[in-house]
Amino acid sequence: MVTIGSLIIYAMYQQLSDNALVELLKNSDSRAFEEIYQRYWDRLSLQVLKITGSREDARDIVQEVFVSIWKRRSEIELKGPLVVYLFKSVRNGAIRYIEKNITRNNYLHTLSGNIPLDMTTPASQYDLKELQNKLEQVVANLPPKMQEVYLLSRNEGMSYKEIAQYLGIAENTVRKQLSNARKSIRMSAGELTLFLFAGLVKLFF
Repeated sequence: MVTIGSLIIYAMYQQLSDNALVELLKNSDSRAFEEIYQRYWDRLSLQVLKITGSREDARDIVQEVFVSIWKRRSEIELKGPLVVYLFKSVRNGAIRYIEKNITRNNYLHTLSGNIPLDMTTPASQYDLKELQNKLEQVVANLPPKMQEVYLLSRNEGMSYKEIAQYLGIAENTVRKQLSNARKSIRMSAGELTLFLFAGLVKLFF
């Protein structure tokens, strides 16, 4: 039951600055944490949604950030505005999301589909084209046989057995080639996602 006293307390917290809320949070003040949560949840979720294209994933990423903040509440040391700290935190969560999804068979389609729709300026379109070129270059630099196996899997949707029969090689060889191809792409994913977020940074600040 909501009482007049609790409403007054909530109203008091709503009047506090971000810095004041953080100081209370560091002392395990749950109401301060709740106020920060309510103050920024929608904005953070919207920004992550623009990247992931999934409301469920955006919700999970933001939720993980807030869980982490509560667990590390006594260690938080802001070097700037709280909003910057929060947006950097969800950005890092979104980077990890893309790094995970970039290794799937349809990594280029997935990543391209995660580009926010409002990136329509010539500069943004140029960045996207450059990113796509870089992604394709990663595949182009794979050893010939590995590249062939990977493209048959990604573009044609062929199974290990079908690729093995098509190329006249052992199924275990196909499995190993695909594994190595994905490892090579995964190793490049960090650099590629940094390139991506260089173009998206204006969405966060």
